[in-house]
Amino acid sequence: MPSLFVSYRRDDSAGFAGRLTDALEQRLGIGSVFRDVDDIRPGADFEIAIGHNLEKVQAVLVIIGPGWLSAGRDGERRLDRADDYVRREIECALASGKPVVPVLVGGASMPAADGLPPSLRGLASRHALSLNDASWSADLQRLHAALEQWLPAGPAPRRRLGPGVAMAAVLAGMLGAAWLWTGASVPGPQAMRGVWEAEVSYPWNLNLRERFDFAVDDGVIEGSASFLGVPRLLEKPEWRSGRLRFSTRAESVVGGDAVQEVVQHYEVWADGDALRVRLQIQRGGSVDAPLEFTAVRR
Repeated sequence: MPSLFVSYRRDDSAGFAGRLTDALEQRLGIGSVFRDVDDIRPGADFEIAIGHNLEKVQAVLVIIGPGWLSAGRDGERRLDRADDYVRREIECALASGKPVVPVLVGGASMPAADGLPPSLRGLASRHALSLNDASWSADLQRLHAALEQWLPAGPAPRRRLGPGVAMAAVLAGMLGAAWLWTGASVPGPQAMRGVWEAEVSYPWNLNLRERFDFAVDDGVIEGSASFLGVPRLLEKPEWRSGRLRFSTRAESVVGGDAVQEVVQHYEVWADGDALRVRLQIQRGGSVDAPLEFTAVRR
């Protein structure tokens, strides 16, 4: 399992990203660093793979080269596009609460907060480290020292079941005995596995097809759920009494540059060959009326 996630823009710092990945894996072990060009299988959904690996790592390195901020397409900065993969990686990393370390390469300077999109301005408050060709070995040692506070001394430990999931497993075992006696059958977490899609009618006259991508690893459900068309990592997924509960996060810009956090609370359960979904959207101190819809397997 990777311990570090490396975010970079290929046309800005691909060479530095490859060199840094090789150096880190020599110290931490093969497979300890996730880098998209090496670690996403051909044909895999890029953003889902990014989300899954961001959830597993202990820290995120954002490599910033001289053209990172100004990189553009069709006359628009790529960072200003909501679908830009580098922007999505950093948004997810900041939202996860995990350590995010800017790494400056090629003589780049740290971008100012007012030069970043509102959802990325938290990056400007992170302490940055520099990597230069002339002082590569010394700079790499400083980076290693900074990372040691977050990385395990040995191989990354297997993810343990949280208290809620562990209790759910105990309850599931107790209920299993009752099902054997009564002949009843209640779906387990495996029923969630796979990719599901649903047509969602939001209360502001917006209809979108949303996607849910669930994986089950040692009884723990992981994955993503899209909100307003953007996949977002599951937070605190909990399986209890045949239902999956989790949250996701987004940000909206109100009043000019003011950023407001929006939290989505989901409850999902199997209904025949489909999934029933209940969604409540929380903005500030208010919670919208619940939305209910059906998701079908893709």
